[in-house]
Amino acid sequence: MLVSGFMVPLTKAFKCEASNTVREVLNLLMDNHVSSLVIVLDDKPTGIVTKTDMCWCYHNGIPLESQVGDVMPWTSGIKRVKSTMDRDNAAKFFEKNKLHHALVEDGDGKLVGLISALDIAFEVAKDARAWPWNRHEDGRVHQIASH
Repeated sequence: MLVSGFMVPLTKAFKCEASNTVREVLNLLMDNHVSSLVIVLDDKPTGIVTKTDMCWCYHNGIPLESQVGDVMPWTSGIKRVKSTMDRDNAAKFFEKNKLHHALVEDGDGKLVGLISALDIAFEVAKDARAWPWNRHEDGRVHQIASH
């Protein structure tokens, strides 16, 4: 299964602006029952903010009215995975980089989605339930050919 088959497309991902306050971001995360938001600037995705980041803000006494863009390193070091990467290599990427979320880019470097470690776990569980069928890279289930 390729990342493109189970990522959240950028058009469906929840977003916030760098100018949103920590309070607004917390409300967006909680109201929408998501663990991350794509940060956009001038309608272009530039990073991710997560519940873990919000815990960091709380732990460090960041005021709730602070702008997320002022307290988060959201423009540098954002890790990306390729949409053509398979699920297992995406899992290795997350493990190596100690990540829970990443932006997804296509072959041209254009950001096209968002993926989380939980998305990968769900895909592994789907494969386990599919037996004696086989899931193709596109996510569709096919019967395993007998010899």
